[in-house]
Amino acid sequence: MRPGAIRVEGFASYRSPVEVDLSDVEFFSLSGATGSGKSSLVDAMVFALYGRIPKLGARAVAPVISAGSERARVSVDFDVGGDTFTAVRLVLRSKGGGASVKEARLQRGEEVIADGASNVTSAVEELLRLRFEDFTRTVVLPQGEFARFLTADKAERQALLRNLLGLDIYTEMRSLARTKESVAKDRMEAARARLASLEVPGPEDIASARARLSVLESLAGGIVEREKNLADRVDSLRSAADRVTSLENLRTRLSSIEAPDRLEELGALVDAASEEVSSSAELTERAANEISRIEKEVAGLPNAETLASTRDAHGRLKERLERLEDLDIQAAEARVEQTTMALADAKARAAEARSAVETARQSHAAHALAVTLEMGKPCPVCNQKVGSIPERDSPPVLAELEEVERQAAADQDQAAEALSQARSDAASISSARVEVEDQIDGLRQVLADAPDPAELDEIERRHRDLAELLDAGRDELEHHQAQKRAAEKELEDLTDAVRSIGRSLMAAHQAVAELMPPVPESDDALVQWKEFLSWRDEKLAELSHEIEGAVKAASDADAAVVELRDEIITDLESANVPTEEPYAVGVTRELQLLKSFNDKIESVIEQQRELEEAITDASSAAALAGALAGHLKADGFERWLMAGAIADLVTGANDRLAQLSKGGFSLASDEFGSFSIIDHHNANETRSVATLSGGETFLVSLSLALSLAETLAARGGADLETIIIDEGFGTLDDESLDTVASVLEDLAGGLMVGVITHVKELAARAPTRFEVVREPAGSRVETLS
Repeated sequence: MRPGAIRVEGFASYRSPVEVDLSDVEFFSLSGATGSGKSSLVDAMVFALYGRIPKLGARAVAPVISAGSERARVSVDFDVGGDTFTAVRLVLRSKGGGASVKEARLQRGEEVIADGASNVTSAVEELLRLRFEDFTRTVVLPQGEFARFLTADKAERQALLRNLLGLDIYTEMRSLARTKESVAKDRMEAARARLASLEVPGPEDIASARARLSVLESLAGGIVEREKNLADRVDSLRSAADRVTSLENLRTRLSSIEAPDRLEELGALVDAASEEVSSSAELTERAANEISRIEKEVAGLPNAETLASTRDAHGRLKERLERLEDLDIQAAEARVEQTTMALADAKARAAEARSAVETARQSHAAHALAVTLEMGKPCPVCNQKVGSIPERDSPPVLAELEEVERQAAADQDQAAEALSQARSDAASISSARVEVEDQIDGLRQVLADAPDPAELDEIERRHRDLAELLDAGRDELEHHQAQKRAAEKELEDLTDAVRSIGRSLMAAHQAVAELMPPVPESDDALVQWKEFLSWRDEKLAELSHEIEGAVKAASDADAAVVELRDEIITDLESANVPTEEPYAVGVTRELQLLKSFNDKIESVIEQQRELEEAITDASSAAALAGALAGHLKADGFERWLMAGAIADLVTGANDRLAQLSKGGFSLASDEFGSFSIIDHHNANETRSVATLSGGETFLVSLSLALSLAETLAARGGADLETIIIDEGFGTLDDESLDTVASVLEDLAGGLMVGVITHVKELAARAPTRFEVVREPAGSRVETLS
């Protein structure tokens, strides 16, 4: 087995994830200050494989979890036979301060070979061919114990050897043998005491119990069937009594059914009420028809709104005709003609006046020119700027003519205005006549089929007559309706009474339904009641006859029950069995008690035989265990085993020591396990191991440790491929350290060798170096080379 990568998290001092890769490593050192966590890495590897570490018990897992953490996870990759495997374990803290392994598996690549803590441990032991105890003596070498072993006294040497070789099993066997001897003696004494306390009945008591057992078994064989027959007869009696009770109950219920009140008179009352309802309904219908006729006639006449609208239309037509007469278009047209002629005359006079003024102005041109001159503007004649305007009086004739012209122009304007007004008036009258004529045409179209005013008077009179007739008809209708409602109410009350009789008939039917009353042929509840009462009288006679037969059947059934019960009680009393029902239970109880008594007798006899055999067996077992304990005493079998084990251990150690010391030393032991050294460089001198130097002591103890490792590995069929040394270097001097380092380098030629030390000089000799650094957050590992 060669380890590859070791991964830890939350384990011991390693709170954070840490990985140490040992792939392709032959010789490595793991150094660091004391308490930094060097050994914890080896513990993590051992825990991943076996689920425990040497310094803790087999079930103690909580201490491996780092302080302040809730879980610890470890895994290790390792090679066996050319294949790479991975062992993983996860520990979770639980309430109360404990912890348990929640995950454990062994893998080869992605294939899970084993799952679960115990299964993984078993698989690892089978794969490595090493138990936990053997692994911690082979891969992790206890060479420090061998260093103590070399110079220890006899008692300490035996204790160390017993631990190293695993010989504690024989001490445990001896202790177990003594315990078994003591237990066997205790069993023997206990059996004798129980045998003495047994009370075994005499032969007569046994024979009497067996005889009564036979009687009870015979009685028990038929009591169930007889009691069943009795129960059947009781059931028959109960059924007969129930029938009597049922028939009497039916007769009582049938007798209690009486005819309803007014059964005979209800029919006549219903007929009279029906006739009254029919008569009042006919009168009501007649009154309603007359009202309907009047309403139809009223509906055929124009309504009040239509009449008022028609009268309004007649009035508006009359007003429009009168308005048309007032609009005289001929007079307006004559006025236009007159104002046209007057305008023509005014225009002629105005033209004549303008001509006279023009003539006068030509005669007085200078005056006219002077009138046109303006200061500072050129003269129209000489084109010189006018410096002053000459003062010239207007000629009297010209002034008169101009006045005439102005008056003529004013007359012309007045005549034109009069014409315009006349034309406007004529147009307004013409437009108004067109509008009024259109209104008259519209009204005449509206009144084309309408009654004239005289007809309107006649229609309004008919409306008044029909309204009076309608009021009278409605009063008559209301009177007949009230009569009809009263008649219907009376008929409804009578009908309710008939329905009540029908319901009472249904209740009467249901009360005696099991007698199957006849189905009524009539729908009339009164007739149905009469038919039911007739059937009732016939059925009462039949029931009286049936009750007499049922009473006799009940009496016969009671006699049969009494007869069978007396027979059973007689048999029970003769067998001395209680006569309480259920009888089978009493017989069974007595039988079971007697069987139990007999069983106790047989049990006591069997106990007697078994106790006698137990005394014999316990005596033999105590003698055998005592003899075995004597053979396994420390000065006997165990010393013989230790002597042979030491001889084999020394032989194996000398082969390795000859190699490590280059033939300089060999180890010898006597029959008491005391060691001595043969110094081949000094004429094979034999001397005490106490004379060995530090380096020489290391070589001898390492040889012994390797011999033990090879022996234990070979015993399980395993190959020794890895050794890890975790102690013994702190007491070596420089020369010894150099010797030790050289030896370890030589060993690394065929084995993976690891040393765990805080001695820097030794750690520095390893080609691959790891240093553990302890920090407040937890330990970490640095790879130095």
